[in-house]
Amino acid sequence: MLFAAGLAAGCVGSAPTGHESPAATAVPSVPVTPNTTVMTPVLATPTASAATTSAGTATVFVNSSADDSILVLPATNHVLVRLSENPTTGYVWNATASRKLSVIQDTYTAPTGDLMGASGTHEWILAPQGVDTYTFTAVQLRPWEGATATDKTFTLVIVATPE
Repeated sequence: MLFAAGLAAGCVGSAPTGHESPAATAVPSVPVTPNTTVMTPVLATPTASAATTSAGTATVFVNSSADDSILVLPATNHVLVRLSENPTTGYVWNATASRKLSVIQDTYTAPTGDLMGASGTHEWILAPQGVDTYTFTAVQLRPWEGATATDKTFTLVIVATPE
């Protein structure tokens, strides 16, 4: 009954699942235009979850909270995009990287534990191939249904700068 009262009052949303990581390892974002932010990363040395990066290359981590953001970083750095995915429902991420934005890793990690139907994570490690502006986009859909206007999307603009 309490749940129905919350819906009637217009309370719609979901509680955090605890499966999401921080939006980005970055300083607070600065608004540029509505729904767009510029994120200047605080760079860290590579960690075990970004083991494919070469020595001396920093990795910036982002998740769904960085949707529709502009990330400014040195061209030698990598970006790890981590999005929640639940292929047991048929919904998977279909990602596209702009020309010369290399996808050096594309992996799905199943959830840990015994909870049936729980979401895992899909991760992409991206490497800019020089100073330029790149776009990474993903749409979460059921491939056999085709894309629709109601599909969940993720867009990240990466501005690779000289060191």
